[in-house]
Amino acid sequence: MMTFTKSAAPDPIPREGIGRAVALMQSGLLFRYGRQLPGNEEIAPAAPPDEPVSEVARLELELSRYTGHHYVIAVNSCGSALFLSLKAAGLQPGGKVFTNAFSFTAVPSSIVHAGGVPIYVECTADYVMDLDDLGTKIRAHPDAGFVIVSHMRGHLADMDTLAAICAAAGLVLIEDCAHSLGARWHTQQPPHDTLVGHHGRLACFSSQSAKLLNSGEGGFVATDDAALAAYCMLGAGCYERLYRQHLARPGEDHRIEDLKRQVPNFSLRMSNLTAAALRPQLPCLDDRIRAYDLMYRRLARVLAAADTIRLPVAHPQAVRVGDSIQFNLVHLNADQVRQFIATAAAHGVPLQIFGDGDNARDFRNWHYSFAEPPVLARTQQTIARACDLKLSLSFTASDIDLIGYLIKDALYQAEAAHTAADYPTALTDRFADVDAVVSIYDAWAASYDADHRRNGWRVLLNHLAYTATLYLSGDTPILDLGCGTGLLGRELRSFGFENLCGLDISTASLALAETAGTYRSLHRKELGQPLDFASNSFAALVASGVFTRRQVPLNALDEVLRVLRPGGLFIVVLRVEDDGFYADRITEYIAASRLSTIRKDRLEVLQSCSHELLLLRKT
Repeated sequence: MMTFTKSAAPDPIPREGIGRAVALMQSGLLFRYGRQLPGNEEIAPAAPPDEPVSEVARLELELSRYTGHHYVIAVNSCGSALFLSLKAAGLQPGGKVFTNAFSFTAVPSSIVHAGGVPIYVECTADYVMDLDDLGTKIRAHPDAGFVIVSHMRGHLADMDTLAAICAAAGLVLIEDCAHSLGARWHTQQPPHDTLVGHHGRLACFSSQSAKLLNSGEGGFVATDDAALAAYCMLGAGCYERLYRQHLARPGEDHRIEDLKRQVPNFSLRMSNLTAAALRPQLPCLDDRIRAYDLMYRRLARVLAAADTIRLPVAHPQAVRVGDSIQFNLVHLNADQVRQFIATAAAHGVPLQIFGDGDNARDFRNWHYSFAEPPVLARTQQTIARACDLKLSLSFTASDIDLIGYLIKDALYQAEAAHTAADYPTALTDRFADVDAVVSIYDAWAASYDADHRRNGWRVLLNHLAYTATLYLSGDTPILDLGCGTGLLGRELRSFGFENLCGLDISTASLALAETAGTYRSLHRKELGQPLDFASNSFAALVASGVFTRRQVPLNALDEVLRVLRPGGLFIVVLRVEDDGFYADRITEYIAASRLSTIRKDRLEVLQSCSHELLLLRKT
């Protein structure tokens, strides 16, 4: 069995950042306020000429230009940014703050640390705040004054509606954008396409290692409100007149002077060393986003073939950054979920379940934030089967295909009910005639897919489709012999094979295959009879469960090879217990140099028999 050997390592620090960090360490000038190393000045700093311009000040200005916020304050973590935002916005001891029940522990921790009381709001099946439940909670807690909406793993709620709800209820909206730097929101009003973080009074970003910007730890408060920005600057640790060293700051010094004696110094500053590692990453941000988007789309397409996986559906106005992927397991029991996670881990794909054990994203583990556990049935049900996987810029397209294959392999194994017979009605080893073949498959069509989910056959189909990716390109014209209801076609399509043609003898099966829309064309034909295709029409032929149990005459092999191009691939699954009926004829073709063997895999997916997957090339 193949395994994945890479890990989702954090994105590396660019060489420029490493050099700048080394220079800072050599100088000892790590504090953001004080004497600074010389640096590029093309940013046209707004600080007075006699004030030093630090790495942190440059970073704040550069990030404000990227996000479009007037003011940015760099701090030591996104949790600190959320804490500062609440304090700046006026949270008083015991004040209530609505926030997502599905989030990371740092969010409720920031509320508690600021003296507030979290009021948890249910999440939807798409991992976002349930705005209907928010409305219910607002009516139940009319004295609440704040909402922290957590864009958990970058998934965005209906932000226009949320902003309207907050405005109508007089609530201060704060956006936790730890996972959504670079995400976009489309609106009907100009400028139509904006970066996420502008619906709330404040937005908080993260540069923790698992985020798009990596400094190990780090965070930012971003806002267009001068008074809030001034508070956050002072609260982060800007004392005396050090605010003059900020570049992305309010310009009216007297307002800051009036405020500074009222704001405690929480000492949450970012260091120059952190900023030096981050600044060279900003110009790379959009390229990183595009690379992650391609990875996410590719992996989501592979996983979509599994009908027991549900991928979240993005709001039509939202454009998420796909640096991680989440999905829910449906119709699996607890034992199957445990088996799936264990098998995926053994394959080298470590998945976490958000609602499992002591996961810090499970609200039931946040005992510090409540006296009695809140009742959040919908969130609990969602996170109990919610899987999470971090992606990495080190992953190639081939890596993504392999990850998807291994996840589905683990899933299809977990789904299989090995305590039951392979087929509800045992299949004969020999069919009397073609009418008998048609009769059984027409009658079987309605339950065919469910039976093959239960018996583990999709493990083999997933293996065949992934194997094809190692030898064929996505636009390869492929003929699926005995395509049936389209199970194999769906697996092939998930790996990017879109030029598919299907052929089968069962009218009922073809009708179901057509409904799925997997194939460009479908044909009802009997194998063993002349096919209505020109010679050399296809670059590949695939056949699973067709050349077994003597249901197809031997002369069918001659005709199917006629439509295969020279150099084309014939990928066929043979049943070992067929005593060489088809295997012997293929051996004759190999001996006659009509076919050559590229690969042979032994597959044990059913209890009643074994199979071999042969990858053959037409010579």
